[in-house]
Amino acid sequence: MRLFVEVPSGESLYRVLRDRGLIRSAYCGGRGICGKCVVKVEGKEELACLLFGPFKGEVELPERELVRKGEELPPIPVDEGLKGFGVALDVGTTGVEAALFELSRGLFVESYKTVNLQTSFGADVVTRIEQARENYGRLRELLLETVELLLKQFKEKPSLVVAVSNPVIHHFFLGLPVKGFERYPFKLEVDEEVYATGRELSLDSFSDTLFYFPPPLKNFVGSDFLSNLLVLEKESEDFVVADLGTNAEIGYYGRDRKVATSVPAGPAFEGVGLFSGMAASPGAIYKVFFDGRAFRFLTIGGEKPRGMCASAYFDLIYLLKSFRVLNREGTFTDSPPPLILRYVKEINGEKAFVLYDDGETVVALTQSDVRKFLLAKGAVYGALKVLGRDREPGELYFSGAFGSHVEPRSVKGVKLIPEGFPPPKAVGNLALRGASLMLGKRGERERIGEIKGETEAVELAMNKDFERAYIEGMEL
Repeated sequence: MRLFVEVPSGESLYRVLRDRGLIRSAYCGGRGICGKCVVKVEGKEELACLLFGPFKGEVELPERELVRKGEELPPIPVDEGLKGFGVALDVGTTGVEAALFELSRGLFVESYKTVNLQTSFGADVVTRIEQARENYGRLRELLLETVELLLKQFKEKPSLVVAVSNPVIHHFFLGLPVKGFERYPFKLEVDEEVYATGRELSLDSFSDTLFYFPPPLKNFVGSDFLSNLLVLEKESEDFVVADLGTNAEIGYYGRDRKVATSVPAGPAFEGVGLFSGMAASPGAIYKVFFDGRAFRFLTIGGEKPRGMCASAYFDLIYLLKSFRVLNREGTFTDSPPPLILRYVKEINGEKAFVLYDDGETVVALTQSDVRKFLLAKGAVYGALKVLGRDREPGELYFSGAFGSHVEPRSVKGVKLIPEGFPPPKAVGNLALRGASLMLGKRGERERIGEIKGETEAVELAMNKDFERAYIEGMEL
């Protein structure tokens, strides 16, 4: 996409594009670190955050598919007398997905997903909380634009929308301050359920639609995670579930006790901030294997590789650990096996494993990528170990987009899961499924409130056991 841009003196091109909602993702929030705000100026690639005005001229932005088809959901039980259409809405830090249902029979119609346009201000909620000090209004506008963009994909206008999210996104959606999340002890402005019309939320195209927001639990554990518990408790009385995204939420559900926590895993599990990272969409490498002579891979949709999603990173890092290309600390070794040597090259001054290079597209794992991966992995490992201490979970579930393609052998091989846990089962987007259940039956909305009351929120920030387990989890 080409457009004419004017950048004032002292301002960056990144900020101008960001404020217009044209930067889709910038992991570092415009600090010149992640390299994700590449644009072309006079035919030359530049980082928008490092190009300062005064500037007036044409800029070429990379084309991106903004809206894609979402997953198919099962029919939902519905209360008698419901009419019209409703939408289950999962508003994530990185991605947002909406599913339309015909309410009289509880039948799924279609679903769509897109990137949360707030990612132009940073990939994680911590960066957005910082940015909100000066840009709260624009951040909220971008979130509302994202929601309207998805709702407008449907031919039918919903009478009810059930929106689940983490507490920070929940507060942005409702127009509430997020400064209570800046430092411990964290403070939620609202921790009960909320009903509001589109008019009250400033969603002008859906002014008469009623929006229901289930209650968040506490701190950084939101209604999206409580929705996981709402779905899984119908299948098991004893389990651990991990919703592994930018904000990883993890909980233990038992007959006698329910506990939940969150850890800032960063966006590595969603492919953000990595050299070749991308969402699980067409062209993403999602599986990597070695056939005895060479490294092979599979892409979503069978398309030409454009990058790697999280499951491929798990496969590749596990294989490189097995071949001793990466040592226990996650550092590239000096002398990889001769069969592997041809894949190891230098990119931007650091060692990297190049999985694919056709002269136009390079898909590689860099040393910096491994470091970011280990930081995310260590946080999840530490939380699982602390919550699972003195307990034997009946099942371990991975929810969210990450869990859809992950290979249990790779997960175990890179030591994401502490000893004593069963192999994980991928269960897809439980937050969206939970929202759909609440869409159909008022009793499910009452039940999620009960689950909130039954669940203890555990804060790990000052927990010494977590610190030790985190460090242990940083190793391969």
